[in-house]
Amino acid sequence: MSIWVKAFEPYYAALGRTAHAWNHLQEELAQLFSDLSRTDNLGLALWHTVKNDRGQRDLLETALNSALEDEDWTKKFPKAKNDITWLLRETNKLADRRNDAIHAPCTMGVKTGQLEIMPFSFYGNPRAKKLLGKQILNEFKWYEGCADTLRLFSVSLAAALRNDRITWPDRPHLPALQQDPIRAKLHPRSEGK
Repeated sequence: MSIWVKAFEPYYAALGRTAHAWNHLQEELAQLFSDLSRTDNLGLALWHTVKNDRGQRDLLETALNSALEDEDWTKKFPKAKNDITWLLRETNKLADRRNDAIHAPCTMGVKTGQLEIMPFSFYGNPRAKKLLGKQILNEFKWYEGCADTLRLFSVSLAAALRNDRITWPDRPHLPALQQDPIRAKLHPRSEGK
């Protein structure tokens, strides 16, 4: 195995974990949609006929916004609409970053005498540009952590909708992103995107 292939292994693993966490988040949102719309297998079948993640989340948002105020779950859980709206908003924000991870070309560079994964933005790829100045492995680990946190919250919401003995969960705190503060100062436009 060449040094280059070996150097890319942590990147491949981080990218795979990011995609895996995202896929499971989307599947739990499918279950939440099914529970919220009270459609069971039909709801899941409908969800999976939509061919992109954003369109699927739009289905969940439509089901949420069309719920009548006198439905059992809206009376039982007064925070439900706000919490599911928050879940969708955070998932949509994460979706753009997940797309950066999946679609940005990355390469290997040398920084401070060490090989390091970095975005390949030389040809102007906009997704790679958004990753400039970021520690790629830390960034992807954060995406994974956020997706896992949102997934677990979705599981808890669906469980509360399904089972009268389960209380409505509190919103989780998303994990903190750990980036090198010196690097952030060198590339200030990449922060906060």
